[in-house]
Amino acid sequence: MRYRNKRKLLAEINIVPYIDVMLVLLLVFMITTPLLYQGLDVDLPTTEANEVDISKFQEPLIVEVNSKGIIRVIQEDNFNEQVDEKDLSDTIISIYKNKKIDKVYVKGDKNIEYEKIIKIISILNKGGVENIGLITLPVNE
Repeated sequence: MRYRNKRKLLAEINIVPYIDVMLVLLLVFMITTPLLYQGLDVDLPTTEANEVDISKFQEPLIVEVNSKGIIRVIQEDNFNEQVDEKDLSDTIISIYKNKKIDKVYVKGDKNIEYEKIIKIISILNKGGVENIGLITLPVNE
């Protein structure tokens, strides 16, 4: 008579491949996340004004101007694009018509000419924006 070795069936799930996949995904997200924000390097002026919480406004629009005069329009996850001064009005009008914006903030470098900021504020005003604010840093930073 023949004897068979009966093996007991394993009813466990092998999780090692799942851990490998999760580690690869974690690595991919760790590398790509810092690349998502592509703002300008702006050296803001300081002031003793009260801090404004931008998050309480519905989808604020930020116009950044760096020391080289490069303009970038940012609206949270919806819009993040570098524009020329001549195209700024059309860009603002198209964004303003699509969604109601509470306020537009101008984030200008402290080394930029005052005339450039005034031109941008004038363009925003001609585009139909009524509430325009300036972003500064507190004195202690």
